[in-house]
Amino acid sequence: MREIQQKIDVMILHLGGYWRPLSGLARLLEEVGEVGGAMRKGSAEELKEELLDVLVISTCLANQYAISLQQQEADVREVTKEQLYFQIVEEAGEVARILNAYEGDKKLKPNRQGESLQLHIEQLQRAVISLGEQCNYELFDSLYALIDEKSTRDFGRFDHTPDPITETSVRTYVTYQSGRYWGGINPKPFERFDRYMEREKHIERFLKIAHIEGLDGFVIQQSKDGLLYEDGYEYRIPETFHIVEETYENHQFIVIKPQQ
Repeated sequence: MREIQQKIDVMILHLGGYWRPLSGLARLLEEVGEVGGAMRKGSAEELKEELLDVLVISTCLANQYAISLQQQEADVREVTKEQLYFQIVEEAGEVARILNAYEGDKKLKPNRQGESLQLHIEQLQRAVISLGEQCNYELFDSLYALIDEKSTRDFGRFDHTPDPITETSVRTYVTYQSGRYWGGINPKPFERFDRYMEREKHIERFLKIAHIEGLDGFVIQQSKDGLLYEDGYEYRIPETFHIVEETYENHQFIVIKPQQ
């Protein structure tokens, strides 16, 4: 699954970049609806295409939250195609509930906070793979072919949207440190750290969801004439986070991390 996630990442960057998470969610729900439409019409080829689209878009959402998915096996229990579709709908709804809490106005209920996005994306993908198995589709073979096709055409098809998983800061940092990290835009010359935090809106998103989703840090790449950061100064971050400075070779980083 790691290879598939990496290939989809390359494909999405080739096409122009990731969508905003709620836009990605809307596309996921659209494709789930089209799976139902294909089943109702009895169109085998259309159903296969829509199942592949659900796999791709759900993997994109996982990538955006730095989730390392586990490859799912088909459900061997005796379930009907309709029951599997109902499960796809249910899990897509759970993904929507969580993303609405992460990115929208909804609050996670206290009894649901232990349920991660990863759990429901994996259960969604398991239902998709199980439905494909019942229809005798070789979904993974077709998925590789689809990714290869999209990665060689349609360059820049999507409008670029800045995303904390594609910033140079995090792409550089994870060559030195493994984990689930987001990254920030480049600081302006001699920019104060508190001003940077106001300008980099993804920090607020990170502080909201890091503990729930298990993100390891928010990375800002430092330069000689970049961010004005004072160690020991009490910046406006919750007490459950701390700021560290790290250096690897000629790269300097400021990382906001959750307290262990």
